[in-house]
Amino acid sequence: MSAGGAAAAGSARRRRPRVVVAFDSTHEALECERLCREAGVAGRLIPTPVSIRADCGLAWAMPPASHGEFERLVAPGVTCAGTYELEL
Repeated sequence: MSAGGAAAAGSARRRRPRVVVAFDSTHEALECERLCREAGVAGRLIPTPVSIRADCGLAWAMPPASHGEFERLVAPGVTCAGTYELEL
């Protein structure tokens, strides 16, 4: 292992506040991703955190600053199972 790899392996990733949107279907999660990309809403698909009960294994995670834009531009086009504020 290189010296840089050893340093990276020993450092923990810093947790940050995120707004996580859960879905009941993979179709809704992928549609959300498409709409967010088109609208320029920051975020990405992640595995649904175990603390969230949803029928889909994918969730959209975004910085809290993007939540208003998400609600205005994307949420009307998808069916969400729930929205959560978590540190990830």
